[in-house]
This record gives sequence, C-alpha cells and structure tokens, in this order.
Amino acid sequence: MLFFNPTFMFSQQLAYLDHRQTFTRGESQTMPPDANVVKDLMKQNLLGVFSEHDAEKRRSLIAKIWDRKGIFIDPEGRYVGHTAINDAAEQLQRRFPDFAFSELADGDAYSGVGRLRWGFGPPSEPRKITGIDVLVASDDRRITALYTFVDAAMG
Repeated sequence: MLFFNPTFMFSQQLAYLDHRQTFTRGESQTMPPDANVVKDLMKQNLLGVFSEHDAEKRRSLIAKIWDRKGIFIDPEGRYVGHTAINDAAEQLQRRFPDFAFSELADGDAYSGVGRLRWGFGPPSEPRKITGIDVLVASDDRRITALYTFVDAAMG
C-alpha cells in the first residue's frame, strides 16, 4: 500500500536543494541576467516587438533580443524562431490595428526570469484586454521563452 510520507518528501527536497546549490557554485556556471536586464527585455518585447507596426524595425529588434530558437506561447498557439514570433506580432496588429500595449505595473524579475502585467486597447480608452507575460532569459541576455497569459476581456 502506498502512502504519503511528508518527512521523506521534505528530506528529498532538501537533498535536491543541496545538490542544486553545489552545482550552481561551480566555476563553469555563468550568472543569469540580473533583474534589470530581464525587466528591460520584457519592456522592449512588449513595446518594441508587439507594439511596433514597422516590420523592419520589429524584425531587427527580434533579432537583437530573442534567441534564434526562442519560443513564444500564448492562447493562440506556439511560435518558435524569429520568423514565427514576427508573424505572431504582425497577426495581432492586423487583428487589432488601433490597439496598443502598455505596462500596468513594474515588472518583477530574478534569476533570469521575469513577469510583466500589461494592458491592450485603444490608447485613449481604458484597456480592453489585460494579461501577464512570463519571460525566461538566457545567460547571453536574450529571450529564450515567453509565456503570455490573457485575462478575460473587459467591456
């Protein structure tokens, strides 16, 4: 018969943490980007990629801040690589041509991971859609993954 043993589970978690801390102290490990780098990537992606209507500027910024094999996941699908990410941004702009993104709060970030609350809607009106982006950055300060969660539409 199987049963839950909290003492065993806790000791396993401690063993994992001890192993993880030992592993991360190795000299060959690089430090993940600091919080300011991750926050800057989130802002550039929101305002400079997904809000940029000029395709050339958008593609240039994607090449600069996204990993070549970066993954973007939202409720509409999964997009891998620069071309697919550009296509996702372009499709969103075609669907909502008069909408713009804005930050609803300062982002939070640590250890190469960050989250940013955003709003989307006509600039002169209250935001129609809100959500949160969760971003993972690589050691070389590029976006490797972006997960977008959309709240229920308002109005």
